[in-house]
Amino acid sequence: PLVAHFSANNPQHFAQAAKLVEPVCDAIDLNLGCPQRTAYLGHFGSYLLGDEDRQLVLDIVKAGSQSVTIPIFVKIRLL
Repeated sequence: PLVAHFSANNPQHFAQAAKLVEPVCDAIDLNLGCPQRTAYLGHFGSYLLGDEDRQLVLDIVKAGSQSVTIPIFVKIRLL
């Protein structure tokens, strides 16, 4: 299987990106596990796992799942 791997912090951008790759992928992975400094600076990856971003993560997943028919996975890192 071919899985497209994205980081995101904007529901609409994630949905648009998911739609672009849907025809050529079997699934989409939202990366909530990246602990790198660039993820901190860009506010994505594991830096969305705090309670204050819970609704944002839900909105990202919801927007993506409503825009495509292929599965969406969410990768997290237990810190």
